[in-house]
Amino acid sequence: MKRRTFLKLAGVTILTSKPLSNRAAPPYRAENRQPEISDLDQYDFVIPRVRFTEQGLRGRGKGPDVWNVRPGGDANLLRELTRVIRCRVKPIRASFDWQPQYAMAGQLNAVVTFDEPDRLREYPFLFMTGENHYQFTAAQKKNLKDYITRGGFLLMDDCVVGSGGDFFYRSSYQLLEDVFGSGSVRRVPREHEIFHNVYDFGSTGLPYLEYVQHRRPHGSAHMHGQNHGARGYFVRDRLAVLLSSVDLHCGWCDSHGVEWGLEGYRKAIQMGINILMYALTH
Repeated sequence: MKRRTFLKLAGVTILTSKPLSNRAAPPYRAENRQPEISDLDQYDFVIPRVRFTEQGLRGRGKGPDVWNVRPGGDANLLRELTRVIRCRVKPIRASFDWQPQYAMAGQLNAVVTFDEPDRLREYPFLFMTGENHYQFTAAQKKNLKDYITRGGFLLMDDCVVGSGGDFFYRSSYQLLEDVFGSGSVRRVPREHEIFHNVYDFGSTGLPYLEYVQHRRPHGSAHMHGQNHGARGYFVRDRLAVLLSSVDLHCGWCDSHGVEWGLEGYRKAIQMGINILMYALTH
């Protein structure tokens, strides 16, 4: 399958063509059946969420921020993308900023799992977030490897609650090392294109969030999450997986600047747009 997407960026037409499968074309359907219309036949871009099983810590349950938390962040990013790039995005209905807490059935752009390899190939970009530990089965690991090596892009963003542990980040790091080999997760340098393609983050790299209403006793800002810097997995020179510990998604939820200020929202959205554009053009 090959998807062709035309986008307008600063007056320049960008054509992306992302083969994700070497399957033969499907057979002709009976005349009395309408061909199926996929999301990517109707829209230039969608944000599919990855559904996965999360695990609580020993002696306590799972944290509340699971795989389908805060669909308003996805909705805000898609809306902001259309203000920068001329494209059709699939809207996320009845969702804005922090509400609702969890996506209802059918509310997200799309939901996939790593148990369904054929469906994974429909999407060149996947988004995975949560705050808890998790593990993949052997079959899921194989499907993840196939998806990435065939040209897919995966954003893994730790949904850290306050200054809580980076459980999702650590599980994701270990998963990538298990799938692609020890030492395969590498630092993404600040010079990398993903920090410069639309908005310039050259001096900071991956931005992090600071609470505007919570200050330490000495007056310094209280940082949200844990900033390990950008990490990722590369297929030759293509960044195929971006692993974040800074909770960009929570930044996308805060369009009124209640938690991180309007500057924090702006930085998170701009980084999100950089990530989407990199995924679309590579």
